This record gives sequence, structure tokens and C-alpha cells, in this order.
Amino acid sequence: MIGTWLSLLLCLPPAWAQDTDGATVEHHISQAELFLKKNWHDDARRELEAAIALDAGKASFTAYWLLAQVCYQLLDAESAGRYARVAAGLAADPSQANAANMLAEDLDQTFGILVVDGPYAGMASLLQLERVSSLLDPDLKRFIDRVSLIWHQRNPLPIRIALPAGDYTVNGHPVTIQAGREAQLVLPMSALGSRGFAALQVSRLEVSVGAGLLLSDRVDNLRPGLDVQLAVTQPLQRWLVGATVDYSVRSYVVEGVGPHVNPAAFTVGVRVGRELMIGGPLAIRPSIGYRFGYVPGIPFDCFGEGQSYTCADPRQTGRKQVDAQVYAVGRAHVPFAELAIDWRRAGRTTAAGVGVKIAVEEALGTVPSPAQATVLSDGTEIHYETDNPNWTATGFRMLTNFSFAF
Repeated sequence: MIGTWLSLLLCLPPAWAQDTDGATVEHHISQAELFLKKNWHDDARRELEAAIALDAGKASFTAYWLLAQVCYQLLDAESAGRYARVAAGLAADPSQANAANMLAEDLDQTFGILVVDGPYAGMASLLQLERVSSLLDPDLKRFIDRVSLIWHQRNPLPIRIALPAGDYTVNGHPVTIQAGREAQLVLPMSALGSRGFAALQVSRLEVSVGAGLLLSDRVDNLRPGLDVQLAVTQPLQRWLVGATVDYSVRSYVVEGVGPHVNPAAFTVGVRVGRELMIGGPLAIRPSIGYRFGYVPGIPFDCFGEGQSYTCADPRQTGRKQVDAQVYAVGRAHVPFAELAIDWRRAGRTTAAGVGVKIAVEEALGTVPSPAQATVLSDGTEIHYETDNPNWTATGFRMLTNFSFAF
């Protein structure tokens, strides 16, 4: 029935297109008609909306009548009915007004409004729309099929759309649409989380625990350590941006003393990545990032007396005739690449995930000079300086990751 009313456009007298008195409005309408012949409905809508934004266009029956047709073709039946009613009020001929009014009434009696939303603002998701009740009109069936096809892509929520009255399910959740009325469906997190946190546009808290290792002949006294990371991840459209705080419980070997642990071993950083779904609730997230912090245990062989010493890389001194040894706290710039693999499960308004993070990093460090240090072998305080404060190390980390969204 709807298709019948829209097809009347092709039978309208040519005079219908001559009721505008502005050359600009006529140009917009002319462009829209050309775009309609090519089925470029988005372009046609822009031209017609530009036309009715002009003073002359506000009185154009043709612009509003064409816009009603274009909106219906773009699956916006709500706007189609609104523009048809305006067109009816602008019609110069009673038959024109009658046709436009009948189209508007037919849309009002056939369609209702559905608003689909999630438990949080700004979410996006793939939606599966299914018609449950029977429907005989083939034009309306095609309308629903086209909506369903669009909803199989990632769409921002909330979605507002006019659909033929009847019973539906959206991601398995039932909703009934009544003609001329609005229905709201707020989907729980579980209905949006079947493809992982990629559907969520909310902040996530991540807690990770695992092993970390720094490899370099300059810091070969550093042992593998226990790494703990706390991160907050925020989706920004298709990207995931995170802020991290890391703490390492890592001992280092002090010659003549044995293992020693300095608590000043933490970094702060940022990362950015993309989340890719690889099946069901399983996701991978490649990221790159940067951290800055402190790495204790950088060894130096020192020479001098009293409290003034000159210190050097042990690889250069050969550890011969050393007056003192100190282990400095290095400052490190740490660019890194990370791959996270997570399995996610969503509840009604929360979601949780568990997985692993694997990271490769390069620590580019320096030590302060001049500085003060404690000789761990005898506890004395000395002042020292060095000509070679730079050091580097390659790091590897593997962490078990727990993530939560609320």
C-alpha cells in the first residue's frame, strides 16, 4: 500500500514542479530529481533539505513531496510522514492535498516508532532484527529486510526508527510496536557483549599480573621480576586509549651481598590500539605505547676516596681494583608494542574479561650524575659522578589480564 502512494509521484502533472518562485530552490529540486533517477537517495535528501531551508522552499509542495518519498526510500518513515503532512498543507490542488494526506495517514496507521538503546550512553553495537508476527505486504517485508541488513553493521546507540506495527526481537529480546506509538527497548550488556567489549563505549578497568624481564649485558645483574599493572581503557570511536601504572618487584644481584630489592621500580604510561574480534567473545588488541619510570639496580664501579667518587660501566673497568660499587636508580623511556588476547562475558549491566598480554619493549635509560648513593656492602653514603650515564635494555613481559566494565 505504501509503495502505491509513493508511485503516485510519477503521475503528478508537470505543474507540481513549477510552484517554487526561487531559482535556487528550483535548482535544488532539479538536482534532487536527477539524483533520484540514479538512486542516489542520500544526495537527493541533502538537496531537498537545502531547498526547504530557504524561504521560497518553505512554500514548495514539490520539495516536501519529493522529500517524503526520499525519506521513505532511506528507511525514515517517520520523517516521510511528517513531510507528507507539510506537503498536504502546501498543495494548490485538492487532489494533491488528498494524495499527500492519505500517504501521511497510511504511514501513521502502519508504522510505530522503536527506540533501541544500551545500558550506557555512547555505546555502539551490531543488532539483529527479526519480525516475529506475520506480515503479508511485500513492500513492508522489503522495508524490514533492508533495516535488518543495515543493523548487521556497527551502529551507534540509541537508534530511533519507524517500523511496521507488529512483534519483533532485537538481539533476542522481544518488543511490540503499535501503530502511531513509540516503544523503547533498552538492551542489557549481555545482549551487546556477545562480540566482546568492542560493543562497549565505556571505560574499562584492567588489572594485570605476570612476569617481566630486562635483557642487556649492561644490566645483566637484573633478575626476572613480578610485574603488576593497573590500567584504565577508554574507547574513542574505533580506538582504545589506555593510561597505565606499572610496578615491578624485581631483585638485582649486589656483588658480595646477594639479591637486593629496591621499591623504587614503577612506571606510568599511555597506549593506543584497536580491538579485533576473532570469533564469538574472543578478541585481540594490538597496541603501541610509551611508559616512563624508574629501574633500580644499574651497576657502577667507582674509584675515589672519602665521599667523592668517579664511577664507570663495569664492562669498561673489568671490575679490577674497585674502591666501591653502587647500584643506581635509572630513569627510563620505554616505547613498547603489546598484544592482548581476551575472552569476554557480559551480564546485564556489567562485563568481565580474562586473557593475556604479551609485550616487547625497549628501555632507553639514564642515571643521574652527579648523585648520591649508598654502598650496599658497608652502608656508607658517597657522592659520585659518571661520564657514561646512558644504558639500554630490551624487555619482555607476559601478564594475565582481568578486565571489567561497569
